[in-house]
Amino acid sequence: MKLSISILQVEQVTQSYVDWYANDKVVQFSENQYGNFSFDGQCSYVESCLKSNEMNLYGIFDETIHIGNILLNGLNYVIGATSYWGKGVASFAVAKIIEIARTEFDLNKLYAGIASSNINSGKVLKKNGFILEGTRKKHLFYCGEFYDQLDYGLLL
Repeated sequence: MKLSISILQVEQVTQSYVDWYANDKVVQFSENQYGNFSFDGQCSYVESCLKSNEMNLYGIFDETIHIGNILLNGLNYVIGATSYWGKGVASFAVAKIIEIARTEFDLNKLYAGIASSNINSGKVLKKNGFILEGTRKKHLFYCGEFYDQLDYGLLL
């Protein structure tokens, strides 16, 4: 694998990217499970991120193949290409975002909230130095079930 991240451009939106959000496993612990996704809708979303001063949407790539996204606005990520799960892609992307947050944006802190059952995301955050700062009881509702939200933070 030759992984990289870069600001996602509208011309990099593909039907494959849109299809990630139709996969129940990809959106299991995400508010994206409630959305209706289309090619034009994702192009508009990427365009709005490019115009925003508050959101920075990065694509995660294996060479030129778009395999996921990571959003620097809080910290949200998705590895949509499930064949890349369990291969360190999320840890790589989070590490890169930490570097960007420090060097390009001079941020003081990153934070992320995850569902208590999202064990893999917890591992990724801990591997990258995030500390569990608190728990919000039954705060998230995904797939017809309430979950505790685990709030992680990283002082930069």
